[in-house]
This record gives sequence, C-alpha cells and structure tokens, in this order.
Amino acid sequence: MEQQRSFTGRSRRRTTRKGVVLADGMARVLISTGGIGTIVAVMGVCIFLVWVVVPLFQSAEVSEPRFVISEMDNGQLLHVAVDEYQAMGWLMLPDSTVQGFRIDTGEVLVEKKVAEDREITCFSCLVSDTRAALGFADGTVQLIDIGFATSYYDSDGVPDDVRSELAEKPPGSIAAMGGGIVQLTPEGQYRQQILLIEEVESASISDGPIRLIDHVELSDGPVIAVLAGSEEAFELKTIVCRQKEDFMTGGMTLEFEEPETLPKVRLAKGCPEFLEISSRGNDIYAAWRSGEVIRVRRSGEEGPFIAEKGRLTESGAELTSFGMILGDNTLIWGDSHGAVKGGFLVPVESFTGQDLHDVVRDGSARFAFVESKILDRLEEGETLISMAPSGHSRLIACGFSGGKVRIYNVTSASTIATLDVPGEMPVLALTTSPKEDGFIAVTPDSVFHCFLDPLHSEAGMAALFLPVWYEDYAEPQHMWQSSSATDDTEPKLGLMPLVFGSVKATFYAMLFGAPLALLAAIYSSEFLNPRAKAAVKPTIELMASLPSVVLGFLAALVFAPFVEKMVPTVFLLLLCVPFAILFCAYVWQLLPSGRTRRVAGLRPLIMVVPILLGILLALVVGPMVEQFFFDGDIKGWLAWDPGAAAAGGDGRFAGGMGGWLLLCLPVSAFAAALLGNRLVLPWIRRITVDSGRTAAAWLDLLRFTSVSLLAIGLALAMAALFDGLGLDLRGDCFFWHTDVSPLDTYVQRNALIVGFVMGFAVIPIIYTIADDALSAVPEHLRSGSLGTGATPWQTAVRIVVPTAMSGLFSALMIGLGRAVGETMIVLMALGNTAIMDWNVFNGARTLSANIAVELPEAVRNSTHYRTLFLAALVLFAMTFVINTLAEVVRLRFRKRAVQL
Repeated sequence: MEQQRSFTGRSRRRTTRKGVVLADGMARVLISTGGIGTIVAVMGVCIFLVWVVVPLFQSAEVSEPRFVISEMDNGQLLHVAVDEYQAMGWLMLPDSTVQGFRIDTGEVLVEKKVAEDREITCFSCLVSDTRAALGFADGTVQLIDIGFATSYYDSDGVPDDVRSELAEKPPGSIAAMGGGIVQLTPEGQYRQQILLIEEVESASISDGPIRLIDHVELSDGPVIAVLAGSEEAFELKTIVCRQKEDFMTGGMTLEFEEPETLPKVRLAKGCPEFLEISSRGNDIYAAWRSGEVIRVRRSGEEGPFIAEKGRLTESGAELTSFGMILGDNTLIWGDSHGAVKGGFLVPVESFTGQDLHDVVRDGSARFAFVESKILDRLEEGETLISMAPSGHSRLIACGFSGGKVRIYNVTSASTIATLDVPGEMPVLALTTSPKEDGFIAVTPDSVFHCFLDPLHSEAGMAALFLPVWYEDYAEPQHMWQSSSATDDTEPKLGLMPLVFGSVKATFYAMLFGAPLALLAAIYSSEFLNPRAKAAVKPTIELMASLPSVVLGFLAALVFAPFVEKMVPTVFLLLLCVPFAILFCAYVWQLLPSGRTRRVAGLRPLIMVVPILLGILLALVVGPMVEQFFFDGDIKGWLAWDPGAAAAGGDGRFAGGMGGWLLLCLPVSAFAAALLGNRLVLPWIRRITVDSGRTAAAWLDLLRFTSVSLLAIGLALAMAALFDGLGLDLRGDCFFWHTDVSPLDTYVQRNALIVGFVMGFAVIPIIYTIADDALSAVPEHLRSGSLGTGATPWQTAVRIVVPTAMSGLFSALMIGLGRAVGETMIVLMALGNTAIMDWNVFNGARTLSANIAVELPEAVRNSTHYRTLFLAALVLFAMTFVINTLAEVVRLRFRKRAVQL
C-alpha cells in the first residue's frame, strides 16, 4: 500500500477504512430510498385522488333497448310506471284499466278497472309518490293510491313450482306468483312485488268534464288544480283535500274542502292544453299550444289573481310539451323549433334573467318567471313530445318525435345520454325507475325498457367550477350546499366557494403573520444581541409546538368574544402600537448618547414601554372613535343596509365615513411617509450637517409628528370625499360573482380572528427559516458594507436581505403552504359558511375544513363523496403549483445571490 508523507514529515495512508465505506454506502442507500419513497408516496396520493375523482367526469351508460310489449294500440295510454327493482311495471289505459306486467316478458299479471262506469278524461301522477289524481267526464275527481308492495319470504313461503323455476334460472330472474312477481335475492330471500290499487277519496267539483288535472302533495294533504268545463266555457279551479285524524280509530282520513274558482285564464283562443301546479300549491300554470302561458297566484292579499302572462316560445313556434321536474319548482318545456328549455320563479326585486316573451306582469306580483335553462336546441323537425322527470335527482328523460330519448341534468343543463329507439318511432310516453337506474319508453306500437347508469350527472367541470343557476336564485351563482332538509332540494356542489375560502383565510393569515415574522427575523439576525437571540429564537420556535386544535379552541371561545366587544380598539391597536414604538424611538434620540449606550443591553425590556403605551392609547381612543364615527355601535353600523334610508328606515348609521377612514389610514400613512422621506428628509440632512445630535433629533421628531398628522388629515379628507360621493363600503359590490366589499355585517367567527390566530401559527416556521437564511449570508459582505460607511440598517436592507432573498421567499412559501392546508383553526374560528365575500368581519369555508367536516358522513362512492376527493385534489394542485412557482422564483434569487 502506497505511503505518502505529509508536510509534517509523517507518513499517512491514503485509504478509507472499511467501516467508513460501509457507513457511506448504507447512508447513500437510505437517503436514496427515502427520497424515492417520498416521491412515490406523493405520486401515490395524487394517483389515488385522481382514481377516485375520474368517475365524476365519465359519461352515463345506457343499455340497448329491449322489447317489453311488442303490440300497443297506437301507444294510447295515460301513464306508465316501473318498480324500484325494474321487475314489474304498470300501464294506465284510457278506459281506466290498469295493467301490471312483467318487465322481462311483457306478460300481463294483473288487470283492474279503476272506474267501471265513468270516462277518464285526464290523469296526474306525482314523480316521487304513489298518489294519483283522475279527472272524469262527469266533473268529478278521484284520488287513488297505486304502487308496488314488497314482501319477503323464506323458502317455505314460496310454492314448490316457483322455487324450482327460480332455481333453474340465473340470480335476479323473475317468476310469477300471486298476481305479482318474485325474485331470489343474493341473501337467499324471496322478494315479491305486487301492484296495489286503492281508491282514496272523490269529489264533484264541476258540471262539465275535467279537461286537465294536476296535483301536489303538501304536509296536510294534496292540493288539486283542474281545468273544467266546455271548450268555450271553462274554469280553473283548485280543491284542497285535508288529512284528518279519526279519533275513533286513530288513523288518518282525507276530506275534500269546497273548491275554489280562480280568475279567468282567457288569453289564447280555446282551452289550455297544459296545466301544472307548483310545489307549495301557490302557483298554477296554464299554457296553450301557441306558447302562451298564464301564471295564477292563489295567495294574493285580495284573493287569487293572474300574476303574469306571456309566451314561452319564440314567434312561430308551438309548445309541444310542458311539465315539472322533481320538487315542482322548475318547469321544462319544448317547442316545435327543437328547443328544450326550463325556468322557475325568482323575486321581482332581484330579477335579472330572460323574461317571458310579450310578458304582462301584475304590479302586486312578488315573483317573476325567468327562463333560466337551455337544455337543448335540436333541428326544427325534432320536437319534444314526452317527459319523465326522475324522482331521485334533477334528471329528466325526454322523448322526441324522431325516435330519440335524451336524458338531461337540469341543474347543470347538460345532456348525459342519448338513445335511438328501434324503428325511429315517436316516443309518446316515458318513465324513469325510482332508483334512477332505468327507464321505459312507449312508442305507437311497442314498449321498450333500458337500463341506465347516470353515474354522477350533477357533476362536471361547468357545474363544479362555473356559476350555476339554481332554483329560487336571481342569477347564476357559485354555491356549496351538499345537504338539505328534504330529498327534493337541489344539490349545490360548486367548489369555488371552498377555493375562495381557502384563499381568503390564507390571505388574512399571511397579511398578519408574514410581516411580523420577516421583520422579527431581520431584527434578531442583524440587530439583536447574540445572548438575547439565544433565548428569543428557541422561544419563538416553541410556538410551533402548540396544537392547531388548541389555537382553534382559543380563537373560537376566547379571542372571538373578546374582539367582538372592542372592534375599533383592535383595529387601532394595529396603528397605535407601531406609532408608539416609532414615537418613543424618536424620543430616544433626544436622550444623551452616553446614557443610551449604558442601557443599550436593556433595549428589549425597554421596548415593552412603547408597546404598553400603544395598547393604552388604543384603549382610550377606540371608544371615542366608535362614538364619533360609528354612532357608538360599530356592529350596528356594519349591519346597516344602505337601502334602508330610502325605504324609510333608521338613518343614524347612514354615514360611511368611519369605514372609509379605517381603510384609508394605511394608504394615507404610506403616502405621507413617502412624501416625508422624499421631500423633508433630504432638507433635514442638509441643514443638520453642522448641527449637533440633539438638534437633528428634534427635527426628526418634528418630521415624524408632522407626517403622522398629515396621514390622519389625508385619511379624513379621502374618507370625507368618498362619503360625499355617496360611496358606501357596506353595500353589496359583486365582481365575478364575488362580493368585494371589505366591510359588512359582523359575525363573531370571522376572517379577522382567523388572520390573527393562524398568523400566530405560521410565524414560527417563517421566522425560523428566514432567520437561518439571513444568518447564512457571508460575514464579509456585512463587513465590506460597514467598512464603506453604511449603517447597520442600510447594510441589512441593501446587502443582507437581497442576498438572502431566496431563503426569505422559501420561508414565505412554506408558511403559505402551512396556512393553505390548515384545518382545525379555520374549522373552529371561521364560521364554516360557504360564501364568497372579502368582508373581514365574515367567515368562509375552506377546502380542508370542508373535507374534515363532511367526508365522515358522505356516502361512499356517491357524487358528494367523490366531490370531496376532488376538493382534496384541488388543494393538492394548489399547493403543488404554488410550490413549483416558488421554487422557480427561489432559484432565480439564488442565482443573483451567488453573483455577489
């Protein structure tokens, strides 16, 4: 082995010990494995999220149609329905015969006449209920319950021949039994479906025939709307059927009240061809083939009245179909030009949508009908002639004259599936299964059955990330409302309010925490005594050990009630404490230099004095500001509606100067400081060249006082100007569907609280990384700057900070990532309201908090469940993009720093 001599003359071996080589190899393997494992783990999480989310954007699946009944009498029927297992269906024929049939073979299992001696003229059946209403030629209406009853049996309860028949067939097969069908379930039970028909109650409400009928079920019983009489002398009537408890049996019975005649609905020539009633029974729509429509309001102050009338179709187009979807709030109609549209009522005062054609609206109407959905625009010859709304969601199956069946999601106004029926015959009738997994189509000569898998029809890029026009709202909006009190409420799964909430919470947290952390790092790195820094830095880093749930608990139960009691004082603390520190700093310059040097080591303790003075000043001035600018009640001032004065409301909070003053003070302070530094400071330097330290200190104090007074004066002037122009910060000011008003109604758990507390949470990580970056700046750069005559402050600002900019930027980005992903603090202190406004006194809902709250309760693999995973993917993408951009910027700063 080669021996080499060192400069000392001693020999040394140029070999590495085996233990070192082994340790080096193991370290290399472990580090490589850990790095690759981290990348694989992150990519695995991303791939899993994508795998769960992808089905949200897949198209619906429709099976090939199969014949159920191959011989129909020109498709003449009043209604068709199917059970939830798609094993049995029923038809209502014009002669009042109800036929129950097998889906697989079309075999009629049961047949019953509902009315033996009366002629049925119209029929109404609800989407998600078994209650049906029939109208007869003799002017009577009949309520019936028609639906399927399900029973379960073990093997002993099923005849041997049925059991043997099912044993020879694959699972899910059907056999006839007891006037119905039976299936063997995967659990080994026999499930029987039987069609039950029960006459409930009837009433005579007209001398003429019932031409049209529709009804709606309310909590205390159904409300029925009918159009009765001859072609020339028809009347629009309603009749209420109340549920009453039989005190003898304890059961519920139905009893008809006296019918109510509504105003004449004369508009077009002849009798209306369509009639619909809304979900609460308040609005009745009558429409003609010509496209003309009338809306009758039942609950006017002086009785029923015609609220509005107009035309649904464009000039020259005829109305071909007209009906309600689930919830009975949204109307869907089609015309002879191939258009399929929808609309609903919105408040008149906020009406901004497409009005009816040639509309005439009553002055007392509080609601207006708006055309809000355009589902399709087909060729002129392809007209909508039948509709079947789903009883499970906002899906609707539409049949067209050219033999097509199209399935739409009304909420997102999207087409999710299209099917051509055999023979291209007109689709005269449709029905969807209760579970939304199939539908039946009726043509003039056949009945077809198809299986359907809509997947997640209410999702999609437009529905999740663009404004959607929901029922009862005046315009398209971003909304998140995943749960509701009733099943027929329209789901709202817009993710933009959650993205906005994350941005809002992060913005206010960084606005409060980032400047404090960076300034603290600069001070401790460049000016603080090393002994003091040895105690201060670990203390600040110890703040990071506080659990988020503890900070959220303190924010919700301690800080929020405290801040609510003294809002102006809290805002003034942000101004008074810095002012007191700067003022005391200028006063410090007036003291003899010998005394200040002797107590320089106690400077951190002396800093407590101006901080206490600033707090005391805010406590004294805060109530005065609230009394003078906000009439003694800032929460009442914030909650005041700018339109209240015009409506004769209380005008004590009408002035908006106080709010403008709060916003203009930071701007005016910056402007005044800029003017003072650019204009006054050079003059002071020139005249104090030959002056002593005391004279220069007095001039500095005078300059600071003047700049402070100028800032207050500028703020007052700007506030008075904006208030004089009639501008008010509290009014709703929407831009891109976001309320950009910075001040509005005060909510206890708001962005201000979250900004303070979450800013407190991100300060340690930003401070630590920033301080390490500043401390890593080579000492020779500081020495060179100080040696050329620069002050420590000039050295820090012009040399140290630019050199360490890559590290400072990394600190900010890591703090930003910490704030974006925060869960418990925003969950407990931000109110969890999914709204989009910049009001600092209001809350929001973030992506992370929404996932934490709703994922445990979401049904596995449902649209809601997968949308929450999409929210997680969006959060992942946000942090990935932010970190990537941050790395690009950091590398650029690093290249510039290396050149130094």
